[in-house]
Amino acid sequence: MTERLSREIFAHFLRSPFAQCSKLTFFEDFIIGLTMSKKTTPKYKIVEESIIKAIQDKQIQHKLPGERTLAKEFGFSYMTVRKAITNLVHKNVLFKVPKKGTFVNKEKNVKHSTIGYFIDQRIKLGISSPYYSMIYNAIEKEAAKYDFTVIYFSDADAERLSKVLKKVDGVIATCFPHNEAIIAQMKKQLPVLAIDNASKDQTIPSVVIDNFTADYSTVEYLNKLGHKKVAFMTGLNNSDVGRNRLNGYRQGVIDFGLVNSEDLVFYGNYSFESGVDGANYFLQQDELPQAIICSNDSMALGAIQRLKAANVRIPGDISVIGFDDIQVASQVTPALTTIAVPTQEIAHHAFSMLKQILDNKPLTFQHVSLSANLIVRGSCARRDS
Repeated sequence: MTERLSREIFAHFLRSPFAQCSKLTFFEDFIIGLTMSKKTTPKYKIVEESIIKAIQDKQIQHKLPGERTLAKEFGFSYMTVRKAITNLVHKNVLFKVPKKGTFVNKEKNVKHSTIGYFIDQRIKLGISSPYYSMIYNAIEKEAAKYDFTVIYFSDADAERLSKVLKKVDGVIATCFPHNEAIIAQMKKQLPVLAIDNASKDQTIPSVVIDNFTADYSTVEYLNKLGHKKVAFMTGLNNSDVGRNRLNGYRQGVIDFGLVNSEDLVFYGNYSFESGVDGANYFLQQDELPQAIICSNDSMALGAIQRLKAANVRIPGDISVIGFDDIQVASQVTPALTTIAVPTQEIAHHAFSMLKQILDNKPLTFQHVSLSANLIVRGSCARRDS
């Protein structure tokens, strides 16, 4: 193809309705590529690619202009345009209705662009909680890489839920035993992926963290620092997350030969206030534990505030460890030693897996478990006695 002919084709593009379908540089690069190539790109291929691009950019959403109109716009023969359209019909990109025209096959060309992020309304603070806001922000950043939009919702009312689900292509849902029925309802309408806990319905893919190993490692760390009397503040134990964190602590106490007493366990609910209550519980005992492991950072911060008010030095008198690594954990004094939840990894795997399902691609793994690692800061110290 000569350069003069290439520039003529480019001029036809500029005059055509498809010239607005993408950035000008796309067409410039496209034509330059044709000029540099030793092989001539068939004109019908140029028409095919232009129509596909127009559909993707939503310049054509329903009915195509007539074949003769397109031929005039492109400056190609009527038969060239007809061949391109016939090929796209065979590929199910388009379909024809006798005496009515050629239309876009929306089922073939559907472009997934919106996912929902579901947090059960019974979760305290919901999207405003330090942990769930971190997860939401990470999912938004991951989705933005692919021009996806994320919609947050928590209402489980059947009618309102149905309206939300019509706006999204799939859902990443925080899963707990009490909302399994809601997640099952979602699954009937669109693809769902579970985070936090795996669903009892094992056909629902999931991304979780290894909570047992995470808190087992905190006991191991404190044992190396010389702590023998280690207490634990639980979160809610109505799910695998809470139970596995508690079980990791208990197994560590047994394996490392630490003081093993039910009096060293306070049952909390992940809130700052329950951290304060937990500190009060241990302050009322005859002897303080040497360290406290908390099931999340909010509880750890509540405990630290109350202990300081009672003139207990941290970490001089007692060490404190949290879980999640929320932003404020590194900003308090002393900076909080904690287990860092891999929020970016959770978001990456969750979004990638859901997108694979939407693209009708098989999943490499149905269920993914990620490690959460200890971040050592200033709230723990070595115990000499």
